[in-house]
Amino acid sequence: MMNLLAVAATVAFAQNDMTQANSYDSAWVNGWVAHCRTVYTGGTGKTGGFVLQIGDSITHANPYSQWPRGGAGQTAGAGRDQDTCSWCNAASWGSGNLDTTNKNGWYLAAADTSSDRGMTASGGIDAGNYASGSGNGDPTAMPSDPTQAGAAQKVADGTTWVYNLNIATVASAFNDAQFAVVMLGTNDAKHARTPQAFLTDLTSIVTVLEGTGVVVILSTVPPSTQFDVTPFNTQIRAFAQSQGLPLIDFYLEILARQPTSWQTTLISGDGIHPTGTNSSADPYTPGGNPAADQTGTNAANDGYLLRSWLTIQKLKEVRSYVVNGVNPSPSPGPGPAPGPAAASSSSSGGGGGSGHCGCGTVPPAPAPWMAGAAGLLALMALRRR
Repeated sequence: MMNLLAVAATVAFAQNDMTQANSYDSAWVNGWVAHCRTVYTGGTGKTGGFVLQIGDSITHANPYSQWPRGGAGQTAGAGRDQDTCSWCNAASWGSGNLDTTNKNGWYLAAADTSSDRGMTASGGIDAGNYASGSGNGDPTAMPSDPTQAGAAQKVADGTTWVYNLNIATVASAFNDAQFAVVMLGTNDAKHARTPQAFLTDLTSIVTVLEGTGVVVILSTVPPSTQFDVTPFNTQIRAFAQSQGLPLIDFYLEILARQPTSWQTTLISGDGIHPTGTNSSADPYTPGGNPAADQTGTNAANDGYLLRSWLTIQKLKEVRSYVVNGVNPSPSPGPGPAPGPAAASSSSSGGGGGSGHCGCGTVPPAPAPWMAGAAGLLALMALRRR
């Protein structure tokens, strides 16, 4: 009963616009702005707008890059879609796949360094693999290399390391990056890892990136029909709040648009990856409103188009608050006290391929745009027990 009521609340109050997309971290916006400004101003030798894309096959996939680097319908004007895509160096690239001097984070993630990975994203990788540089299928671990030249050589070597990546080496190779969008957790669920082990490794990954002056933006992972991702998304949300990090909630944005049919619209037939047949289309049509940054039907039927649009909307906000010094209202104060992320709602490490996903459940700490309705409906559900 509760699952259906929560989904109904999502549908009833979803606006599917930029305000909604950027609202999931509003409860701690003062904290993340203050924290990110500290990391940002502490970085040296940085390239403006250099944003790494850190993740697994969902980040390595070329459709994730298509709308930012020239898709249809990008809004024009200062601080809007076109301007943001230009700022973060999203552009088309040629046939070369091993250019470690390229400042386009989508290129570094998507261009095939090997048959299965780019230079910052790799198919099958989980947070533990990425933190250690090992365990993703290669006989040899990718070692940590603190030197930029040596690290760049390693991440571009798709023969020795067909699958493995090491976060310390990636951070060294691209030590002039200013930001990183990090989305990991899908393969942690697939590999039946515990949410606590995932959190430990995610913490390590963020620590390494921030240690090189990279501002981290976290993203939840999409729902799956193959395993339960909800405990891992719970950890991502709680960690973002406790550490003062901005958050893209890809999971909830999928449910906002397709609460009951996401399996056939926004997630592909394998039950894991987003759909991507129309990933360079105009996200504001049909039926949306580009003047109000409100998406239409295209973004409700192509998972990679939705993800890339969400990323650009969050980068608009982060750029405004962190780079340009615009203050949210109220103006930012001290960040949250450091502390462990809240415990997962489940002690299980995922469904292990059992097919149970629990994807109709809206996790704790709902976004402000639906918190009131979800709370009311939850109370109604409790009274009916």
